[in-house]
Amino acid sequence: MVQELHIQAVNCGIDFEIIVVEDGSTNPKYVDQNRPVAAIDHVRYIIHEENMGRAIIRNWLADKAEYDTLLFLDCDVDILDPDYLKRYLDNKASVVCGGLCIGGDANKLRHSLRYHYEKTHEKEYTAKQRKRNPYKNFRTTNFLIEHKVMEGCRFDERFRQYGYEDVIFGKTLKQNGIIISHIENPVYLTRFESNTYFMIKTEEALHTLYKFRKDIVPYSRLLQHVEVLKKIGLLPVLRLIYRSSIGYYLMRNLNGERPVSQLYNLYKLMFFASLKP
Repeated sequence: MVQELHIQAVNCGIDFEIIVVEDGSTNPKYVDQNRPVAAIDHVRYIIHEENMGRAIIRNWLADKAEYDTLLFLDCDVDILDPDYLKRYLDNKASVVCGGLCIGGDANKLRHSLRYHYEKTHEKEYTAKQRKRNPYKNFRTTNFLIEHKVMEGCRFDERFRQYGYEDVIFGKTLKQNGIIISHIENPVYLTRFESNTYFMIKTEEALHTLYKFRKDIVPYSRLLQHVEVLKKIGLLPVLRLIYRSSIGYYLMRNLNGERPVSQLYNLYKLMFFASLKP
């Protein structure tokens, strides 16, 4: 990804820098694999021993950035369009979201829970769909933003654990009257974590959602479903079902080698219902 960005930036004839941060990476093998990017011109490769968290690290990157326009990218995506950077540079909006496409070999990934989840929702990632709710559909995977906007609209640094810092940032942009332009300029997700790790991330995100639920309403469909269940008195029932052996067997399936992806959203709802302050 860094090499492709570098090639496209050079071809566009712009002044640029690429800042890559290992934010508390725990696997030395991957750190060693990434280290050669430091030798690429205009690249700053920085290693943080302690994890700063997804909100703090984005604010930190913005503060360190030299130029007036910032492009944020997650590290696990691929850039496949040779005009990717040019398409962003041709857009003059203060905040631009390019979107996401789901790649990978469907046959090899047929037992990947994350792959099936993303594929199911991929139709929601098009610019046409994102424009219907531009702030609710903001994602940090792939977006361009003016440096001056980041100076006034910061990521909420209370969000130290995984999940929902992008939702709150979309809300912050709306509160500050910043227009988000959604365009078709996707990056591609082609690598997927194990089912076990995906479920760990899912539960961590649900804990985050519970902690900040008052801030995130009405930006979460899950919270809206919870409110409906609460009104009709079914939330305690869902909590009891989760705490029975059913919750265990659902988790066992989703963690396993042949997960039933249709159970994923049900598990999320049941797990959230089981949380306490």
